[in-house]
Amino acid sequence: MSYDFSQLNDKEFEIIVTDLLSVVFNKRIERFKHGRDGGVDGRFYSDTNQEIIIQSKHYLKSGYKALLSTLRKEVIKIKKLKPERYILVSSLPLSRDNKKEIKNVLNPFVKMDNDIFGQEDLNDILSQNPKIEEKHFKLWFSSTTVFGILLHNAIKGRSEFEIEQIKKRTLKYVQTQNHSKAHEILKNNNVIIISGEPGIGKTTLAENLCLEYVANDYEFLDIEESLREAESVYIRGKKQIFYFDDFLGSNYFEAIENKKDSHIIKFIERIKNDNTKKFILTSRTNILNSGLLHSSIFSTQKIRKNEFLLTIDRLDNLEKARILYNHIWFSELNEDFMEEIYRDKRYHQIIKHENFNPRLIEFITDNDRLNVVSDEYWSYISKTLDNPKDIWNNCFKNQNNAFVRSLVILTVFNGSQITEEELRKSFNALIDIENLKNPSHTEKDFNSTAQLATKSFLSRNKSIYSHIYSLFNPSIADYILNEYNKDVRKLINIFKSLYTIKSLEMLISLGKSKIVSASDLVKILDALFTDAFPKDKTLDYLIFISHLYIDDAAKNDRIISFLRKIINKPQTIDEFSKFLCLLSKFEKKLKITNFDFLVGTFKDRYLDDNELKNLIIFFDDKPITSSKLLDELKEQINSYIYGRLEDIAADIDLSPYLNFNGYDDDVDVDEDSIFQYLTDSLLSEMKGVCPNLIGKFNLDIPVLASQVDIDNLVSNYLSSIQYESEWDKEYGSYRNFDNDIDDLFERT
Repeated sequence: MSYDFSQLNDKEFEIIVTDLLSVVFNKRIERFKHGRDGGVDGRFYSDTNQEIIIQSKHYLKSGYKALLSTLRKEVIKIKKLKPERYILVSSLPLSRDNKKEIKNVLNPFVKMDNDIFGQEDLNDILSQNPKIEEKHFKLWFSSTTVFGILLHNAIKGRSEFEIEQIKKRTLKYVQTQNHSKAHEILKNNNVIIISGEPGIGKTTLAENLCLEYVANDYEFLDIEESLREAESVYIRGKKQIFYFDDFLGSNYFEAIENKKDSHIIKFIERIKNDNTKKFILTSRTNILNSGLLHSSIFSTQKIRKNEFLLTIDRLDNLEKARILYNHIWFSELNEDFMEEIYRDKRYHQIIKHENFNPRLIEFITDNDRLNVVSDEYWSYISKTLDNPKDIWNNCFKNQNNAFVRSLVILTVFNGSQITEEELRKSFNALIDIENLKNPSHTEKDFNSTAQLATKSFLSRNKSIYSHIYSLFNPSIADYILNEYNKDVRKLINIFKSLYTIKSLEMLISLGKSKIVSASDLVKILDALFTDAFPKDKTLDYLIFISHLYIDDAAKNDRIISFLRKIINKPQTIDEFSKFLCLLSKFEKKLKITNFDFLVGTFKDRYLDDNELKNLIIFFDDKPITSSKLLDELKEQINSYIYGRLEDIAADIDLSPYLNFNGYDDDVDVDEDSIFQYLTDSLLSEMKGVCPNLIGKFNLDIPVLASQVDIDNLVSNYLSSIQYESEWDKEYGSYRNFDNDIDDLFERT
């Protein structure tokens, strides 16, 4: 595996050089703290007790000529040190002639050409010392070979794309004390929930944990919205890691009402008992705390227990310094801008600022987003740190036009993420509704406007089906919502332009959290219902908004007319439970005699637990005369039952059915009783869903229960009870890191 070492900053390069040369010379090499080193990065002594000095030069950015120029000045320092021998190490590729030229410059201290190590030499040593390579994770994570492994182990589509994005972000990653704690929790429990305030680094930590496991042959699945995605590719016995970023979303009420809490707990229990699986979740602290408070399932399952939860609530000053240093090193800031941070050690002000967080550091060091000259840069940094939310005000109102603002607003009110196709259509609708005009035609063209927006507010990334637009920074949403939450006319125009389920869910969420008042919510929804049908919104959108008005008699005729169109020409429906609710409400008025059309509404998809339950209840008092419908229902029910069996098996306490004979591997298992428990539990649950279910569909519950692999169940249980997890809740007191920070930022 060959590296160019561009993945490392200069201080990280010094560390790996010390590790490698200690192997080459079979000596313990002293490494000195960062700072003005006087020409010494490491040293050891010869057998005759003569001092041998090592100097590292990470000159990839500057090139060979700059290296040579620096070395000519370095000779003065070396003469003062008077070493017996001087060893130079550079990350640059060096030819035979290069080494001869360097040796001449450093004469007489460099004794031989092979006391000069270049990029090729370092790679040769690394290839013979895999443990050193493994230790320096940023190096091998970023390698072409490992990246190939990462992509191979990613589920095709969005997960593969996400791996590519994570790899890019790894360069700026700093391993803090939270990394080792998180790694231990995940190793022992298979599950970790990482919480923290926005921008603290929880997502970055989660991503790098994912990379570590994926590089070690775990298949990677990035979950976007529903655990259905994970369950569809869950393979027993296969090493898999599931990643669910911001798993409660922006609103915990929505998650709880959609039974996401129940689904998550069941999946967590399933992963806990399967040592071939890992599950990483993240959530903002306030959302998680509110979810824990309002969800009885989260509360009773003790999701707060130390075995799962890691809260990132602070970084020490040295960790902050390393984060800032890494962002500066890997930024494209020119020297004038960097000097503004180094002048009078201003970096201390950034590190100690009460609003410091990694996301803000990324923002202020992102050269592509800067709209100031170097003389204004420090003022820009100070204002950004003092008022992190206010940074968007000037940028949003004064530095961008109405068309760019429209794209950002639409993205926010669609839940902070939207496909390019949806955004294009909604953008054109909004500028028509608001009659936005501009003398320059190009400024209202979607493509050119999107290019401007992605320079300041939005990110555009490719998924398997489309390009996805999302907010560059979540605090943009806070700013936009605060700007427009009381402007009813503007909100109506925005939501009329959007035609997605996400936008409706966002609107309901804003109402429940009182960001939009109850009276304003009614006005907006009334306007959307009136506008929806003539504008021919999507089928699921119309079902969703019809369901909101199911009890409004004045709107019944419009809803019934819409439902008749579906009955006459069925299409696949995602909002299936809401559709069934509408059918039940208006069944008599619709005068339905043949329900075969329903097959067409869930064609090519499996119904989730809640949808299938609703469908079974819907048919409880209806005869099923069509074999086509009966066969489809049986297939759906069998899939549902097997899923429920896995949930029951994951939740079972096996301790009453096991008899330990004094040795860990000598256990008597009462398999008959376990099987009976599974059968009885499944039978009880099926009757609870619908009393007539078993008879109506001729379900053989014992045969279905026999599909559970009891041996595997017991094996996973025995493995899981061996682990206990503890960690210190306290980080300890703060230290004064000022000298260490100055050493880190010292420029030689």
